[in-house]
Amino acid sequence: MQDAVYHMSIYLPVCLAVPQNTHNAEQSWEALLSCVIGELSKDRSVYEAETDNMTALNSTVCTPQSMEVSLQQFCLPFLRLSSLLQHHLYGDDLPGCSREEEFCVLAQGLGLLPPPAPATPPATPSQWSSARCLEWVVCPYTLTSQWCAEVTGLTEIQTDQTLVTQLHNTAMTVLLSVPPQTLLVQDPQWAAPHLLQLPENYNTIFQYYHRKSCSACNKVPKDPALCLVCGTFVCLKGLCCKQHSYCECVLHSQHCGAATGIFLLINASVIIIIRGHRFCLWGSVYLDAHGEEDRDLRRGKPLFLCEERYRVLEQQWVSHTFDHINKRWGPHYNGL
Repeated sequence: MQDAVYHMSIYLPVCLAVPQNTHNAEQSWEALLSCVIGELSKDRSVYEAETDNMTALNSTVCTPQSMEVSLQQFCLPFLRLSSLLQHHLYGDDLPGCSREEEFCVLAQGLGLLPPPAPATPPATPSQWSSARCLEWVVCPYTLTSQWCAEVTGLTEIQTDQTLVTQLHNTAMTVLLSVPPQTLLVQDPQWAAPHLLQLPENYNTIFQYYHRKSCSACNKVPKDPALCLVCGTFVCLKGLCCKQHSYCECVLHSQHCGAATGIFLLINASVIIIIRGHRFCLWGSVYLDAHGEEDRDLRRGKPLFLCEERYRVLEQQWVSHTFDHINKRWGPHYNGL
């Protein structure tokens, strides 16, 4: 593959015959691809591993049409999200179209492409150039060179074991453990938002958290709670973690979920929902063998996760329907 990349980095600019200082070159993805290949080829370790994915990539015959379709497929998730945001923020109508026209229609609706001329038949994906959507503020070759330098720089970082040790238990450690060549093969499928994956037996949660110290005050909270969105362990109603008249759960809901928080009360096995200045008891997702809740753990029965209830909770969170479904809301006065 190294030889193929080397020849492509020489062959593409010659075939394109487009100088890099012209406006047409800045609107050509072929020229930019040539720039990317040339920059990545400076670090041979990026292409030295032959994984299954890389082998499949090598055997793929790339044509300008197939590359254009692939680029549009990778951009579609971002265009869809941008169109939804534009619809909800500004009230613009969501366009309707077929799957083949989706890229062009969404790009036109977002103002990335000029609107079609009257009485013009819809264009197919291969007839559009995704590079037309780009309006470069700076020189595109300078920007892409910086991006490539960050990818090739991962190899140099991986050789510094001291830095890896210093970054232990951080998100960067995960990044450093990923070979640079895996960045070349991406999966455009996005996973839907979801809550934490809870254990089947509630005793697992209780034994782990009921004597755990709070990371903010280093004390064992009287009423511990667990954020089901990010997994943060917080003090419920704890004055020790109060900041600016806000208790920790309320403060965390503002930082984690824009004033929406979902917390599992460890000593009660119930879930509370915080929405702005209000809260409500949602119920429990852990039931006993007879399908009944054990609030405050008074009966001491073994509790097991109810997948159906947890899916309902997750769906209400994803669809933002807490206000419409739950009726027993009350003010919390920043005391949670």
